[in-house]
Amino acid sequence: MKNTLFLVLFMLIGTFGFSQKAEKFKTISIQTSAECGDCKKRLEGKLNYTIGIKFAELDLESKKLTVKFVSSKITEAEIKQLIAALGYDADEVKAPKEAVQKLPLCCQPGGMKQ
Repeated sequence: MKNTLFLVLFMLIGTFGFSQKAEKFKTISIQTSAECGDCKKRLEGKLNYTIGIKFAELDLESKKLTVKFVSSKITEAEIKQLIAALGYDADEVKAPKEAVQKLPLCCQPGGMKQ
C-alpha cells in the first residue's frame, strides 16, 4: 500500500510540479562599436535588465558582447536592434546617427582616440 501511494504521489509531482516547458538558452557573440567603460556599463545595464536576457557582458578589448538569452522570449535580431537603439553597431545592424550623437563623445566611434 505504501509503495502504491508513493508511486501515485511521485506521478502527481511529475505531472504537475515539473510539467513546465524547459527554457532554451542560446548564447551569441556580437561585434559592437563600444569604446570605453561607460559603453560597457550602458550596454550591460540595458541588456541585463531586458526580459529574456539572462546574461550580457562586453569585452572592451575585442568589443565583443556575449549575450545568453531565452530564445522563446527574445530573438537575436531584437537584441541587435536594442544595441543599435543605444547608439552602437551590432554586427551588421548599424546604429542610427541620432542615437550615436546622443552618446557622450568618448563613446562615439573613435571617441577614445580623440
